[in-house]
Amino acid sequence: MKRFSKTLGSVSVILAASMLLLTACGSSVSTSQATNGNSDGGQKIKLSMFIWAGANQDVVPKEVVADYVKKHPNVQVDFVESSNSVMYPKMVAGQKADPNNPVVNFGYFNADASAKGLNDDMWEPLDPSIVTHMQDIPEQYHTKDNRGIVWGVTNFALVYNKDLVKTPPTSWNDLWENPQFKDKVALWDYMFYSYIAPVIELKGKELGATYDKPEAAFDFWGKHTDQVRTLVNSNDQLKNLLISGEALVAPFSSQTAQTWINDEGAPLAVAIPKEGFVSFPYSLQVVKGSTPEQTRVANEIINELLKPENLTKYAEATGTPVTSTAAQVPDKYKNDPSFSVAEQKKGLNPDWSAMARGASEWKDLWDRLVKTKLQ
Repeated sequence: MKRFSKTLGSVSVILAASMLLLTACGSSVSTSQATNGNSDGGQKIKLSMFIWAGANQDVVPKEVVADYVKKHPNVQVDFVESSNSVMYPKMVAGQKADPNNPVVNFGYFNADASAKGLNDDMWEPLDPSIVTHMQDIPEQYHTKDNRGIVWGVTNFALVYNKDLVKTPPTSWNDLWENPQFKDKVALWDYMFYSYIAPVIELKGKELGATYDKPEAAFDFWGKHTDQVRTLVNSNDQLKNLLISGEALVAPFSSQTAQTWINDEGAPLAVAIPKEGFVSFPYSLQVVKGSTPEQTRVANEIINELLKPENLTKYAEATGTPVTSTAAQVPDKYKNDPSFSVAEQKKGLNPDWSAMARGASEWKDLWDRLVKTKLQ
């Protein structure tokens, strides 16, 4: 691809925020936490947990699982680290191949994957008698039939290189019309909510674009590909692009960016568009096809992850605002607008259900109307 080829040779992985997220572009890494011994009648229970790679996303899950396994030595948990954009298609393919042998048994899923999973009947209901800490989370964050629970809400804003950008961006419109960013915008491949949703929200009436009929929004981006430097598939890849200056701005998780800034000293900054964040919920879910014992263990670990102290630790480590009313906002984030209820309420809220229903169409439109022009 035009700018694809310019970049792929010089960068390695994203989501150290690969969200939040990848250890290698499109790769998944599996590790194990287990000890010898027997409990629960001596039955060995093995299951896999999906977590996001990089940006400290693995710290709390691995600590919680290690503690659980120590208390239940007959349990083995393998971690699969990647991004939702890479993992969810694999889950769908696995479900079609063998619905009783899911690729992963439970884990963390973003709003896009969660909505697709609801549409695809991917999720097993959580058991409220086991996941008792769901009671700490307001009803608005509960999923119908308890097929998942929203534990955090991150925000997508504009992340840019503060040393090289003379005038910070102020609007989503800067992505497609600001000459300062011509050939300098990085977009996450297929992460449509971060650049198609703002077009629909801000220019939908003018273009005749809606979430159910999005073609005009994709065509709009197809006419503005001169703004796009490259597409990325991992957090580290995006971080390296922005730090090097090969790309100057990207629509991305403000929480992940703050981790790069606060913990790594990256020369980046986050601009909240005047139209507001794109609100982006995170859920914990159990995958259908898991055995009853795998499902029980997954529910027990999810309940541990939802403990107020563990959610506070996760917020501390990753900068992610959490939904539990019992969890505390870490001191270093008390003045962070990402944690502001007012900022959250005024943000853009994509129609996740519509995007999930139209997933195949959206991918086709992107490949046909935009990616072909980046070659």
